[in-house]
Amino acid sequence: MEPDSKPSFQDITLYDIDTGEPFIFTAKEQEFFSRQGFNHVPKHSPERRKLLREQRYKGKPIFNVTCMQCKRVGKVTQEPPDYKHVLCEICFNEQWEAHLEQHPEIRQLFEGSV
Repeated sequence: MEPDSKPSFQDITLYDIDTGEPFIFTAKEQEFFSRQGFNHVPKHSPERRKLLREQRYKGKPIFNVTCMQCKRVGKVTQEPPDYKHVLCEICFNEQWEAHLEQHPEIRQLFEGSV
């Protein structure tokens, strides 16, 4: 694939891990997953994913956030103090690892507490 070319997605059939029911993982969903940096296929149908999300967030306020580094979009249940300084889990882990590399004494504190 050439560096400037976009990957080509096609609809594929997957099976819900809980119910065994088939569902279509559409090309549009695959493109979204790719843009968000997800490197897996969904284990549940879109309807089941929606139901599970609703159960997880039931009664909690939801805040839309955008990672300041990679621009991934996400949702959190705790309002960030500053929406401009939000990192996704991937970018946070990268920065945290870089910080620990520069400060081995901090890494020892965390490794000692495990």
